[in-house]
Amino acid sequence: MIGRLRSSILIAAWVFVVSASSVYGQDSVNGGTSPRAPEETESIPIFRASTQLVLVDVLALDPKSGMPINTLHRDDFQLSDDEHAVPLAAFDSGARYDTRPVALWLVVICNLPGHGPHSTLASGSFAGNESLLRPALEDLDKNDRVGVAHWCDDGVAQLDLRPTKDRDAAITTLTQVLKPVSKDVARAIDNRKGELTLQRLVRLIIEDAHQSNPQPLPVVVFLHSDHTGMPLSELNLIANEFLETSGITFGIKDKDVDEPFEGTFRNGEQAAVLHYMCEAMGGQYYSVPKGMFSVALQSILLQLHFRYELGFKPSVLDGKRHKLKVEFQGAAREKYKSVRLRYRQEYIPRQN
Repeated sequence: MIGRLRSSILIAAWVFVVSASSVYGQDSVNGGTSPRAPEETESIPIFRASTQLVLVDVLALDPKSGMPINTLHRDDFQLSDDEHAVPLAAFDSGARYDTRPVALWLVVICNLPGHGPHSTLASGSFAGNESLLRPALEDLDKNDRVGVAHWCDDGVAQLDLRPTKDRDAAITTLTQVLKPVSKDVARAIDNRKGELTLQRLVRLIIEDAHQSNPQPLPVVVFLHSDHTGMPLSELNLIANEFLETSGITFGIKDKDVDEPFEGTFRNGEQAAVLHYMCEAMGGQYYSVPKGMFSVALQSILLQLHFRYELGFKPSVLDGKRHKLKVEFQGAAREKYKSVRLRYRQEYIPRQN
């Protein structure tokens, strides 16, 4: 499996990222769109599953090295739905190349140089450094795809590049998106409008994921310092929709930019919205120097390639949130007692 990576240097780099970055996630110690090319739609692999099968993607990390554990088996896991153990109807392992392909989204906000909340405190640190991410895209598997999307606080939400195998197109598109916006856009900036636009962008990505049935695994990577805010009720509505896709969110920020406040603002809004989403969806947020942007993205891909997919059939399809818990059982409970498991905290079963 490590053969997916270009060199063993990544292993040392991974350890550096895990130990040096600020990482957030769920840990358990035990606008417009661009058209999809016809040939890409036809070549997307189909992975058949029951329409009522809930898939839970699990990332298992060694606490000492930070490296993914790729030797686990079906009988090592116990999955609970609202504190009731459920039998596994499906089990797939990335180490055997039988997990769903990844639809990776690189997501930014438009760049307004000189205006902190819309520049360095947002996605500005990635402007001019887009090419630093290119080496990591070589570590996408042959069936994985990468897309680019952005939003702006003037009300624009755009899927700039639908998931494609063309890695160079992704970097080219990201470079175009992160060019400084015009003065007309700058004059139209409004924080409340920006909150609503981010919500719309997430829904566009979710809608794109639903176009493939069965779906690839949608993975959103926010390239953003996350000095953001949003009413918690609205944020939870977005989380609900994303939970229905079984997607995962990650984030990467510039370590030289101040860490965002996490908690609740005086106006009652939830701060660090993107960190909140990563925690809810089982991902992580990396804070690394610019020179390590690519390694952080490689680290994300490494985890995805070694992930486990646990499938079960929910007892009810009620459209409500249900709590998930994944833990080790049997001999694995003692053998891997220090291994961290990350997964989405909840799911929402809904009749298709």
